[in-house]
Amino acid sequence: MDKKSLLTRTSAGAVYIAFILLGILGGRISFLIVFGILTGRGLFEFYRMVEKNTSHAISKIFNIVSGVLIFFSVFLYLQGITTYALPVVGLLYLLILFLSAVCIPRNDIFHATIYSVFGQMYITMPLSLLMFVSYQFSYTIVGYYYALILALFVFIWVNDTGAYIVGSLFGKHRLNERISPKKSIEGFIGGIAFTVLVSFVFFLVYPIDSFFFWAVFAVIVALFGTLGDLFESLIKRTYAVKDTGQIMPGHGGILDRIDSLLIVVPAVYLYLLVFFGV
Repeated sequence: MDKKSLLTRTSAGAVYIAFILLGILGGRISFLIVFGILTGRGLFEFYRMVEKNTSHAISKIFNIVSGVLIFFSVFLYLQGITTYALPVVGLLYLLILFLSAVCIPRNDIFHATIYSVFGQMYITMPLSLLMFVSYQFSYTIVGYYYALILALFVFIWVNDTGAYIVGSLFGKHRLNERISPKKSIEGFIGGIAFTVLVSFVFFLVYPIDSFFFWAVFAVIVALFGTLGDLFESLIKRTYAVKDTGQIMPGHGGILDRIDSLLIVVPAVYLYLLVFFGV
């Protein structure tokens, strides 16, 4: 990689990290705006990608707008503004989806319906659960609390960095050559080790619970983050695309950046429910 490409990639990565940190540390409205944008952009990249090999009979705009509305409805629910928006928006989405399946005379309507629902499950649901993590486990602070969300992102970034460094230096055994030839078992283990080490810092700064809590949190993020990365790589291989977009020079699309997050969030949410007995 030449110096110009490296500078471009580094600059784009720095802007992305700053954007995420703004959403996390800026408070609930900042979180809503930043992650609402990520939801819409992620859905756009997903539906654009799956349309490459199928004539998508259901409007891409309809799916994107519905996903963003579902995300915003979760915010309204958690803020105690209204408990009706979330079920109403969700039910209307399904009803319109099924109505279009019945009314549109297309042979591929079944595939289009599956792609539509899967996009919401794959992108909208995890990003909505992320908001539940920030509200449901806020401890002594009423409402939005950023610590767990910050840790989640930092652990993902550290795991990726650690896996890359260790894999580049010592990687000899492929983790899953069919899906991602560059990932190694050594890098996978190194990523987990780096993440657990950083979890000790969070234990010192945010003594929410024991170091055991943070260490297990870190391991879950590392394990399922790798799974999320592999899963998105599988999707891209299926549709023969290198990146889901070009919005971030040198990095690809937003979906390429949040692929680990989408699988990590449900796993972390389940862990928090079990650990704290909610």
